[in-house]
Amino acid sequence: MRSDALANQRKIVEAATRLMAEQGLEAELTDIAHEAGVGVGTVYRCVGNRDQVIETIVREMVGETAASFDDAEAGDGSVANLTSLVERLHQTVRTYGWVHAALIGGRGREELRSEMRAVDPLGRFQRLYERAQRTGGLRQDIEPDVAAALILGTLAPWSAMALSARGDARGAAEAVLSPFLATTPATTTTTAEEAHS
Repeated sequence: MRSDALANQRKIVEAATRLMAEQGLEAELTDIAHEAGVGVGTVYRCVGNRDQVIETIVREMVGETAASFDDAEAGDGSVANLTSLVERLHQTVRTYGWVHAALIGGRGREELRSEMRAVDPLGRFQRLYERAQRTGGLRQDIEPDVAAALILGTLAPWSAMALSARGDARGAAEAVLSPFLATTPATTTTTAEEAHS
């Protein structure tokens, strides 16, 4: 593909990502073309019809998710490394939250769902959690599979939107991981006998 066609493709995908984040899958091809500053014919030539635009964006999201896990797996296994992963995943959801609707609904999307399953977010996160747990930074009384399911559950669009009140993706990641940290602020505990004396 020529460099100008690649540049147009990039503009189209970015415009479609923005519009679909605002409007969902109802965004029209003409609106995408207008947002990208190109003609509808250019959208067809560079990316294809609306379904192909959606597929391109979903594949970008899957690629970003896989890259986030790859980077975390190459990291040091620390809680900070795990926090960075959760931050990146929350940022991905903020950008592509509507993609869940694209993956869940519609026929002909089995290939896309299969590509996302191949990334194996739950299994990979569980293994990363176990690594961080071995460093002593995470609580030992929570099983890694349960922790992984709970933490990744915060990436569902409705959960991620609620967490957006925490500010940026880093704030959301820190809030999500805080109950799993091994070190908690020191608290003073009293026995029932001490309380009555």
